[in-house]
Amino acid sequence: MRWRDAMRTALYGPDGFFVRERPADHFRTSAQSPHFARAIAVLAADVDRALGSPEVFDLVDVGAGRGELLHGVLAALDAPLRARVRAVAVEVSARAHDAAESPGEAVGLDGTDPGPDTDRGPGPAADAAVHGVMWRTDLPRGLTGLLLATEWLDNVPLDLARDGSYLDTDLNPGGPLDVADAAWIERWWPAGPDAIVEVGRSRDKAWADAVGALDAGLALAVDYGHRLGERPLLPTVTGFRDGREVPPAFDGSTDITCHVAVDSVAAAAGTDSLLLDQRTALHRLGVTAQRPPLALASSDPVGYVRALAAASEIGELTAASGLGGHWWLAQWTGLDRRGLPFLQPST
Repeated sequence: MRWRDAMRTALYGPDGFFVRERPADHFRTSAQSPHFARAIAVLAADVDRALGSPEVFDLVDVGAGRGELLHGVLAALDAPLRARVRAVAVEVSARAHDAAESPGEAVGLDGTDPGPDTDRGPGPAADAAVHGVMWRTDLPRGLTGLLLATEWLDNVPLDLARDGSYLDTDLNPGGPLDVADAAWIERWWPAGPDAIVEVGRSRDKAWADAVGALDAGLALAVDYGHRLGERPLLPTVTGFRDGREVPPAFDGSTDITCHVAVDSVAAAAGTDSLLLDQRTALHRLGVTAQRPPLALASSDPVGYVRALAAASEIGELTAASGLGGHWWLAQWTGLDRRGLPFLQPST
C-alpha cells in the first residue's frame, strides 16, 4: 500500500489514531499551554480590531484535539470580545469532546474534499455545542475572524517518493509519480538519486482550502517544518505513542507525523503571508521567558515560585531546539496588515 493511503487509514480510518485515541495522552504540544493560549488571545484581539469588531468573530481550531487551545483562548479574552466569539473546534471524532458519543467521520482533516453534498456552512446544523465551543468534523466556510491550525498539517497524509516512484510502507518502490507530484518535487524538493522525498502537495491543498474558508481575517498554521535549501537529508516521518517517539505503526495505535514544507504551503494559499519561528512570534505577542527578580523570593515567596514556573514553561515554548523552532505561518485576507502589530516588521 502506498505510504499516503496507509497513513490516512492509520490516522483517520474507522479505527484510526485520531478516531479512537486522545492525542493529548500521547504527546505534548504548544496548544496545551496557557501561555500559548494567552498569546493567541492577544492575536485574536488584534485581528478583531483590524476587522472593525464584527458582530460575530469566528475562532476556529482545525485539529482541535480536546479543545484545550480554544478553551484557553476563550478564558484569556476580554469579556466583550468573548461575547461575540463563535468558537468552532474541527476534529475527526465526536469522542474528542464530552458531547454525545455519536461516531465521528474523517471528513476534511485528512486533506481530502468532503464533497459537494457535505454541509460546509458555519450554522449550527452540523455542530454540537459543548461549553461554548461548537464541534464539527468538517471545516466551516464564510468565516470572519481567526483560523488556527496547530500541528495539524504534519498529520495530513502525504506520499513518500524516491527516484520517480511512490514508496510503500516498507519503502519499496510502487507506481511512477503522477505529473503533478513530479512537478511539485522539481519545484519544491529537487533531490538526487536514492533520496527520499516527502511529497507535500496534499498539505498544500489542505492549507489552501483552510485559508479559503476565510472571507476576512487571518489563518495561522503552527508546525514543525523546513524551507527550500534547508530540506532534511533523511525522512522526518516518525511516530508518537504514550509520550514516546516510536517508529511509525499503521494499526491506529500511533500518531504518525512528518514535517511540513512551509514555503510550499504558503505559496499554495496564494495570499499575503508572514513566516516566523515560534520564539520570535511569541515575543511579538508579549510572551517572554523572563525570570522573576530574586527580591520577590523574600517579599512574595509563593508569587516567586509561580513566576519561576511560568518562566520555565515559556522557556520550553521558546527554546530554539524544541517548540521554539516551530514555524508560524500567518496568511490573511480582507484586512489591512498595518492594523495588526503582529504583522509589522521588527524594528
